[in-house]
Parts: sequence; C-alpha cells; structure tokens
Amino acid sequence: MNKILAICTSPDKGGLELYFVKLVNYYHDKKLPIISVCQNDSLISKIIRSPMFFVSKLGILNIFINAYSISKKIRGKNINIIHVSWTKDLLLAVLIKLFSKENISIIYYRQMKITRNKKDIYHRFIYKNISRVLVITKQLQSDCQRYLPIAPHKIIHLKYGIQIPNKIINTKDRKKIFDRFDLNEKLFTIGVFSRIEEQKGQHLVVEALNSINNEDIQLLIIGHCMDNKYLDKLNNMIDEFKLKKQISITSFIESPMELMPLLDLVILPTYEETFGLVVAESMLMGTPVIGSNAGGVPEIIEDKINGLLFEPKNYNSLKEEIIRTFDSLELRKKLSDNAKIFAKENYDYQTHFSNLDNILNDL
Repeated sequence: MNKILAICTSPDKGGLELYFVKLVNYYHDKKLPIISVCQNDSLISKIIRSPMFFVSKLGILNIFINAYSISKKIRGKNINIIHVSWTKDLLLAVLIKLFSKENISIIYYRQMKITRNKKDIYHRFIYKNISRVLVITKQLQSDCQRYLPIAPHKIIHLKYGIQIPNKIINTKDRKKIFDRFDLNEKLFTIGVFSRIEEQKGQHLVVEALNSINNEDIQLLIIGHCMDNKYLDKLNNMIDEFKLKKQISITSFIESPMELMPLLDLVILPTYEETFGLVVAESMLMGTPVIGSNAGGVPEIIEDKINGLLFEPKNYNSLKEEIIRTFDSLELRKKLSDNAKIFAKENYDYQTHFSNLDNILNDL
C-alpha cells in the first residue's frame, strides 16, 4: 500500500490549492495513509482532515531546515510517495527525499501552463529526482515534453476529477438567490466565475452585453478581486453603458457549482486558460457554456456540439455566440445534454483517483 506525503505550502485558495485539499481528504476518508505539509495558518490548512506537518513561509535558508525536520519525522514511516501540487514546493520535496535517504518517488501534478525552457542546471537537478510529471491537459503534456528536462514517457496526462456537490440549490429558491444578487429571476442570466483581473476577460462580456443591447439579458460576475484598478474599470464601464440594472458583481463563493443550475449560460472569457475548470463544472451541472478558443478549453468544448467557442479577446465574436444561445432553447438543450455526457465520461471524480492509483502502483 502506498504511503503518501502530500505537499502544498501555497497560502492561497485557488483551483490548484482546492485540488490538493480534495486529494488529501479523498485518501484520508478512504482510510489510506496520507500526511500533509502545509504553511502555517494557510487557507487550505483549515479544511484538510489528514495529519499535518506545518512549515513557515519558505525562504532560501529555512527551506533546508524544514526539509531536514520533515525528513526526520517521516523516517521509518515507510513513506514511498511525495505528491507535489505547487511548483514552488519541488525543491522542498527533493530535499526531503534526499535527507530521508529512503526510496521515495516524487509525483508532480502540474496544472499551470509552461511557456519557457527549464533545462538549466537547477531544473535538471530537480527533475532528475522526479519520477512522474502528471499534467491536466494534452496541450500541457506537449509543452512539458518540450520544455522540461525529463523523459517524455514520464509525463502523463491525468484528466481532472470533479466532485458533484451533495447540495444543489433548488430552482424554487431562484427568486431568493437572485434577490441576494440584485438580479431579476425572470431574465436570461449569464454567469462568469473567475478571479477579477484583466486577463480573465470579464470586460469582454460587459462589452458584448452593451453591444447586444437587450434588457432581457443579465450578467452575474463572481470572483475574488485580484486587481482593484481592473474592478474600477469594470464598474466604470457598467456605469458608462448604463448596465447597472443588468450586471451584478460579487466576491468569491464557496461552491459555485451549486449555483450553476440556476443560470441559463456560463461564459469563460479568459484570454487563455490552461484547463478551464469552470467549463467542465458547468457541463456537469447541465448549464450551457461558451469559452475562448485558446489553451485547454478547446479540449473540453467541441464547438456547436457540447458548447460554443469564441475568438479570444474579441467581444464581437463573443456577442454572436451569446445571441445564438439566447435565441435558441433547442440549441441550449442540445449543448447541455451533450455536455453532461462528455463531462461525466471525462471528468468523473472516482475515475480520476483510480487512474492516479494506477500510476502510483506502477512506479
């Protein structure tokens, strides 16, 4: 049986960190041996159920101290797998492996895009000690084979696993929920779920709505603000276009999938997304999707079959696809039905971990 040390010292709580939580809690709940390493008082440390080792914010000096301390703690516990979620934790993982002097395999699940060559001395040292690099999309697999100093057969495409929430907001509660966001429950409603920053492209949806000029369409933007200047820009655009009654912006919510069935359409307007988790989540919840034709999104959306694609950074292209979905209930049903089938076949939660187990057992 594999015994896993799972490392994520990121202080944030984005998709990467939440996957780490799912990984750890999945194995812990299955009563399989897993120990976590997290940063003191990080957001994810508060929702992890496994035993934990805590580290302070890692720097050039204390990373060696922390690695040595953890290596002493795991010595004799028969840890044979170190799982890494965050790129910045790779050195810590390698040092723990070397200090422990035990036969440990390092698995790195990469979910962020890579755009430059990493074949310098430092990265050669790191990847010499990594057994497998798991990647979230085929495009990322190709990029890693190009840029990383590791044999191509050690870079494996592992499709994401999405857990359907136990609780779904009842459609009878639509009015109560929409009142909370100052929206009209009778209107065609578009949702955008993403951090609020320019490359996420929320302004494209605002510009598209202004161009459509239809008061029967409204927009709900949900996401943690990463750029206050950009948020000010969005609000100024909304004021200028006189769209205040049609657009609501709210901060991060804990489980966006619970809200998705109440929406008529979800849009991912990002300039380029490595994967496009929101798209896959929306598909599972039966909400039609539009995504930018870039990054990993075209691996999820087959245009006009299970979703619609638009030209990145082009609000006129996005406008056309919004109108297409608004005008046709038949199209929305077709996209929704096909998307549900596709997402269940490709992003099943249990299948993801079964495939991960097979990879670990083959080491």
